[in-house]
Amino acid sequence: MDEKNQTTGAPAASEADVLLDVQDLKVSYHTYAGVVQSVRGVSFSLEPGGTLAIVGESGCGKSVSAKAIMGLVKDPGVVDPQSHIVFKGRDTATFTKEDWRSYKGGSASMIFQEALSALDPTTRVGKQITEAILAHEKVSKEEAKKRAIELLHEVGIPEPERRFKQFPHELSGGMRQRVMISIAFACNPELLICDEPTTALDVTIQDQILSEIREMQRRHGTAVIMITHDMGVVADIARDMVVMYSGLIVERGSVADIFAHPRHPYTKALLAAVPRVDQSRSDELAAIQGTPPDLINPPTGCPFCTRCPYRMDVCTKAMPSETDFGSGHRASCWLHDERSPRVDEVIQAASEEGGAR
Repeated sequence: MDEKNQTTGAPAASEADVLLDVQDLKVSYHTYAGVVQSVRGVSFSLEPGGTLAIVGESGCGKSVSAKAIMGLVKDPGVVDPQSHIVFKGRDTATFTKEDWRSYKGGSASMIFQEALSALDPTTRVGKQITEAILAHEKVSKEEAKKRAIELLHEVGIPEPERRFKQFPHELSGGMRQRVMISIAFACNPELLICDEPTTALDVTIQDQILSEIREMQRRHGTAVIMITHDMGVVADIARDMVVMYSGLIVERGSVADIFAHPRHPYTKALLAAVPRVDQSRSDELAAIQGTPPDLINPPTGCPFCTRCPYRMDVCTKAMPSETDFGSGHRASCWLHDERSPRVDEVIQAASEEGGAR
């Protein structure tokens, strides 16, 4: 199977069908304690208008991957020169300053986790939106203002003319995230990266924010990468997903396939940790025991082996290759090697738990 298409769970596609192609992405941070290998060889692709979720615990490398795609990795961070981030057939490593200016906020936009810190607290909301428009489009200030107010209205902000003149601290958390969505869609981007956009918001507001992103995506035909640790968000918005752990992708495929039949023990543990509506208050919530490995000295074998209940000797000695389960669903786990004595037992248990959900 073509490496480009195995990542999204989609059928084979030509280069013209691929908007973003990330191959062997590696990002390291040089610190006083040593080199932190934050991302250790990540590959995936995304078609125009598609939606891909990147899932994993804090520190797994998902946000760093997003920053690399947006060209936001700064010193002491370093993107390996052998990595390839190709947007519409062109490697971003060849971008000039003018290309980056057009790409950031124009062709590609990003919604950050904390709207209050992402927005300029000293600048009125309207000006922050109009600045994004004026930076990428040849329009007058009056036209930019009209467009900004329309965007505020589109994302569900009441009294957009009044909100246009307010400062970020005068808005609620949900409104600030809507402002971020307005800025992100100001220039009709082809790619939108959402980095935990519903963090710290209550459930009702979370649902509203996701609905706004879906609606704006539908209107503009934008491809979306949703970065999250929340499986509920994944189920609500994404068609395809990749599961990251310790800077690596351990499982990939369609959301439907992975939720129904998780093939990696880490994915299985993430799904088991999601509270169920039929769960009693007295029931203990599932947790993943142990801690992620040190990325200054990453393990030789499977990075999840120290926390895995199905660990075998080989898991500590070598990284497993990806096993293809069809329809783009792949996982990197020794349990699926034909020589594994426990594979049938584990697949059956994972399938039963996925089906029960």
